[in-house]
Amino acid sequence: MSEIVKWSYSSVNTLRQCNRRYYYANILATHGRKDPLRRKAYELKAMQTLQMWRGSVVDKFLELVLIPMITTKGVLDFAQLSDRAVEMAKTQFRYSKNKGYTDPQQKKGDDFCILNIHEIGTPYQQSDIEECYGMIKAAIVNFPNISMPDGERLLDYLYRCNGLTPNVNNYVVELGNARLMPQIDLVAICDWKPVVMDWKLSASYTSDYSRQLIICGLTIYLRRLQKTDKAPYQYSDIKLYEVNLFKGTVKEHVFSKDAVTDLYDRIALTTRDIQLLKEGIAGEAEIENYEITDDEGLCSTCNFQTLCSYLFTNKNQYDEKSYLEFVQHSEFN
Repeated sequence: MSEIVKWSYSSVNTLRQCNRRYYYANILATHGRKDPLRRKAYELKAMQTLQMWRGSVVDKFLELVLIPMITTKGVLDFAQLSDRAVEMAKTQFRYSKNKGYTDPQQKKGDDFCILNIHEIGTPYQQSDIEECYGMIKAAIVNFPNISMPDGERLLDYLYRCNGLTPNVNNYVVELGNARLMPQIDLVAICDWKPVVMDWKLSASYTSDYSRQLIICGLTIYLRRLQKTDKAPYQYSDIKLYEVNLFKGTVKEHVFSKDAVTDLYDRIALTTRDIQLLKEGIAGEAEIENYEITDDEGLCSTCNFQTLCSYLFTNKNQYDEKSYLEFVQHSEFN
């Protein structure tokens, strides 16, 4: 029987880019502290650039503060809320700066944050941090000004929803030998039909997030099929919205039979790629069995660059003290 593969858009992209990177992120990394190498891989996997971090702060604030307030029909003071969001960011920044994630007594909570400027010493200016705080504040202040594609205010739309569930990560379905378990920023029920919302904090006008949203829609569609006491969803029942909090726009991505068919094919092919990789190494989860990319551009943006270089230099033997010294004197920053 073929092994069930945990499938995600990010893991498949990682596999295509570099087998070794896939190994670090999807096989080696673990939050446990008994094995220092595996723990370091976990920390590097969680490491963020400042650009990534500012978006994750807003995501967390919406999850913990704003969406619950909307659910309870609370009165919202967005100027005050924006200050709270910045305070959340400052708390996370201090946690990362103090390397709280290295303390065995610390549990992963809402303050958990690992920034590359602290973990591997990536250079930055204080103005870069202030810019992040400014964008976080602006994203919250501007939230009530965002409109849905039909002109209705996003805030009014959310207020009239039948239910709002932020940060959904426990929807699990299987499609052939692939297990789908996407992280969904918000699942809303509007007019008793499901709505997926994906928060973005980006200035880019060219990034295409449609496939990630379609994966979320497919997961909801398949979960409904498992409920024999309820009528299946039609494709048109499921709405997919990409909300760009920086640009103040909402873009709808169509969930259709054609989109699902295309995704089915992609999942089947890439699942087979992962299975072939694992079969080709005869079940041995050893680093030597995973090839390194020769694309220097990919290496320069990889979270695991310092660890990968260190292991290559030291014949895949890891020592925590030696690694930290290596990073301190590296030329990657």
